[in-house]
Amino acid sequence: MLTLLYRSDAVSLLPFSALADICVRSSAKNRRLDITGFLIEHEGTFLQVLEGEPKAVNELFDRISHDERHCNMAVLGRWERTGRSFGFWAMNFGPLDDPSFWQGEFADLRDGDAFRRKSGDAETALAVLCRAYAFAGMVAGSDPVIGGFVMGYPRALSGPAGV
Repeated sequence: MLTLLYRSDAVSLLPFSALADICVRSSAKNRRLDITGFLIEHEGTFLQVLEGEPKAVNELFDRISHDERHCNMAVLGRWERTGRSFGFWAMNFGPLDDPSFWQGEFADLRDGDAFRRKSGDAETALAVLCRAYAFAGMVAGSDPVIGGFVMGYPRALSGPAGV
């Protein structure tokens, strides 16, 4: 199982409806490919994690990397794992518009420029994605399952297979 984490910048800001449409279309395709994932966007900066069989994830990422709606793409991590940590959805989008999301350790990232600068760090990006994933799970009423996946993930970061 391959987990791939990347960041990119939007060429132009997309409305929420366009982001939701991307996730709906991606979810259907990802289910066919047995890929799961989660996407967040904050003031034009995207973070996304994809999980699945290496060939399927790499082919999907290649298609994503050629999408002209974003630029400055950087792979922040690739990990071979025995299971999924973001496996609840084939694809979902976590909007970061709830002020409670930005409390505590993420308070300094609420500013879009700070988020853009710091999102290139794999640990920061993964921490934000994990929190957004758990937050989305709570909104969906699935926090015990989501919490179990996310709670174990940061420990795996201590020994990534590299980029």
